[in-house]
Amino acid sequence: MARVKRGISLEEWEEKTRLSEKEQQIVYDLQEACAELPLPANWLLTATPTSPSLAMTQSSGVKTPEPFSSIAVLSPLNVTSLTNRLNALSPRTRSATNLLAETTAAADAAEQKSAHEIGSDKPIETLQQFFDWFATRESEMEKDQEDVYRNYLSMVVLYKESCDGFLEDLHGTLELFSALGDEYTFVEKRTYALQTTCEELLKEQNRLTSLADSLAERLAYFNHLEPIAKLFNSPGDDICLKPEFISMLQTLDECIDYMQQHTSYRDSELYLMRFRQCMTKGMTLIKMYVVSNIKSIGYEMYKQVATKTTESLTSLFYVKFRAMASTIKPLATQLEKRCSGHKEYLALYKDVLSAYFQTRQQLLSSIVARKIQQLGPSGGELVTFAQNGCVYMIGLCSDEFNLFYNLFTSGEEELYSYLEELASYLYDHLRPRIIHENQINTLSELCSLFQVYIMQDEYRLNDRDHGHHFMFGNLIRNILEDAQARLVFRAQMFIHNDIQSYVSKTEDFELSSVGDPTKTSIVLESSASEYAAVQTIVDTPATLAIEEDCSDAHSKEPSTEPSKLFTESSHLAATLVKEWYPALQKTLWILSKLYRCVQTGVFEDLAQEAVSLCSESLRKACETITINKSRLDGQLFLIKHLLVLKEQLAPFEANLVHAGKALDFSSVADTLNSFQRNRLLVFNPNALIGLAQSGMPRVVEISLDSRRDVDLELKRVCEEFITECVHIAVDPLTILMIKLSAMQPTNNEVSGQRLSPKRVLSQDDVQSAIEQFKESTEERLRFVLKKLREYVNDYKMEHILIRPIELNIIEHYKTFYQVVLTESSKGTVGPLDPLPVSVEDMTLWVAQWKE
Repeated sequence: MARVKRGISLEEWEEKTRLSEKEQQIVYDLQEACAELPLPANWLLTATPTSPSLAMTQSSGVKTPEPFSSIAVLSPLNVTSLTNRLNALSPRTRSATNLLAETTAAADAAEQKSAHEIGSDKPIETLQQFFDWFATRESEMEKDQEDVYRNYLSMVVLYKESCDGFLEDLHGTLELFSALGDEYTFVEKRTYALQTTCEELLKEQNRLTSLADSLAERLAYFNHLEPIAKLFNSPGDDICLKPEFISMLQTLDECIDYMQQHTSYRDSELYLMRFRQCMTKGMTLIKMYVVSNIKSIGYEMYKQVATKTTESLTSLFYVKFRAMASTIKPLATQLEKRCSGHKEYLALYKDVLSAYFQTRQQLLSSIVARKIQQLGPSGGELVTFAQNGCVYMIGLCSDEFNLFYNLFTSGEEELYSYLEELASYLYDHLRPRIIHENQINTLSELCSLFQVYIMQDEYRLNDRDHGHHFMFGNLIRNILEDAQARLVFRAQMFIHNDIQSYVSKTEDFELSSVGDPTKTSIVLESSASEYAAVQTIVDTPATLAIEEDCSDAHSKEPSTEPSKLFTESSHLAATLVKEWYPALQKTLWILSKLYRCVQTGVFEDLAQEAVSLCSESLRKACETITINKSRLDGQLFLIKHLLVLKEQLAPFEANLVHAGKALDFSSVADTLNSFQRNRLLVFNPNALIGLAQSGMPRVVEISLDSRRDVDLELKRVCEEFITECVHIAVDPLTILMIKLSAMQPTNNEVSGQRLSPKRVLSQDDVQSAIEQFKESTEERLRFVLKKLREYVNDYKMEHILIRPIELNIIEHYKTFYQVVLTESSKGTVGPLDPLPVSVEDMTLWVAQWKE
């Protein structure tokens, strides 16, 4: 039996192969790398039945293979287990021979299996076989202990081979990348060259495209000529209604503008002429279509005039024309907006308007004339006819105005000319009656009626927006001017006949009873309750209750009844007005009829003339009263009527000033007087030259202010009235003062040439003069107050006139009192015991007496 050779141990191996520190560090580094990297995919460590498997155990952080073996391999054959296996066989009843054979076969199989499990080729039967098996197993165990390093070595070798292969691949890859870089550089150069070429080609393409587009854009205006001419020359009367017609007109405008802006282009003038011909053709088509439609509808309506009523015809006229507005207005708008700067288009548009107005006038003329006849122009009141006619014309003209702007957008001047023709039917009936109308009241109402419509138009004009508004006042200005001219003429005749030429009568100066409770005054504003009843007369001159003018060219007697414009509630004021002087009544009445009915300048001239003539008439009446009654009556009459005139003129917002020019012959008169005094100057050439230079009449400007003249005249009369009343009241004092002045010594007496006996007034003379003064003052004041109440009867006016009289009377008494005291000290007046009544006591006496 051969001896098993024992291998080298691990200690011997480490002794012989001792590693340096660097090599150990390399091993540790590889250990760490192996611990982190996976094993190669083609390296597997598998366990075999004959060789124990290697298990990886981790010690000190390093994976090492660890041998393991089955317990059954290391242990000897177990007989019990074999017996159990034999017993596990099928429990068949066999014979002893068969049973022995089977037992022997099972034992052989178990031995073979046990030998195979312990890694032996055949069962161990002898001691030598056991030693051989044990040496083999010992050698394998030693070998298993060295497998960790062998495995590690094989792993390192494997990694080295892998790294070498990886390095070879890296070198191959680098070579490939180098070749690829060379090829990329080549391709990049070729690509850049291709890109540059493409960009140049693209630029050229863009330039050519832009040039082509510019040419196409410019040629597009030239290319529009053919389709436009084809459309406009196509047959049919309804070319204007085609959808593309209006767009073609807009294209035509663009083409014409383009040709005008680019006259340097070839054939641009020729195309411009053809485009304008096409535009004229289009505008003519619009005109022909619109005119034919309007005339056809007008002819259709005209045939129905005799078969239907006026109301149904009027509504039918407007319905038919409004129905075609949606078709006519867009076409008329196209024609209208091209009229600016083109006379031929403007003429076409005016032809359309003329055809429209002519058609409408033919349809409405008979209806309007028939309606005016129904209003009764020849009979009835003129104001009623004018008012009804204006109401009808306003409705008709408003409908025509709205219908026109439903069809057209401009042409207001032609529209108002057409409306004036419609209004002429009313004017033709009004004008003859206005010319022959003599009633100032009727003419004034007519002017007021027409001015109301004009003022409404002015109000709308101030507040109007961008829309169109109908102005009826423009249609009746001619009628208003005729009415104003007739009113001014009748007013001038009235002023001349009824104011200037008025002859006073006895009953004009009659006064009402003194104690009449209905008698009051509107001269000045009073705190009394009676003034409220007549306040409306002062504030509203247009409602003065003066008789109306009923004459033709000659004045008639004034009516005793108040005007219809005067309200019934003002009977008290009407009674007062009747007491005014007729010339004053007529003046205020004519002013109330003219105010706001004529132009302001005309009214001011007429008012100034009327007021001046009224003032002159009042002065003449004052002189008549002075002759027939007394000077005091004449003054109070003039004061009363001047106050009334002044207060009634206050509400009139007008300047009653007449400015003019006149010739001044005063220098001529002075020169002629000098020649008359010295007749020798006639033969002096220098004097004749001076006459020619300074003796010519001069043109001077004159200004007559009626308000100022009334104020001055009133002031003068009041001063005269106050002075005369004071003079009569202080007459006893004046007589005594004259006596005192006569008793004063003259210059000769003072110088001692001739002395007269000394004259002295006694106290009884002074006291008698004071008593006579009191009686005279009381009597005079009572008489003045009575007269004031007869003429004026106004508390405030009484105070205004009486107060200066009282002050002047007291002033005269004060002077008398001072003179008496002075003369008493001189001895001219005897001793005064007691003293005369003091000035203060006299003032209290006058005040108490008045109250």
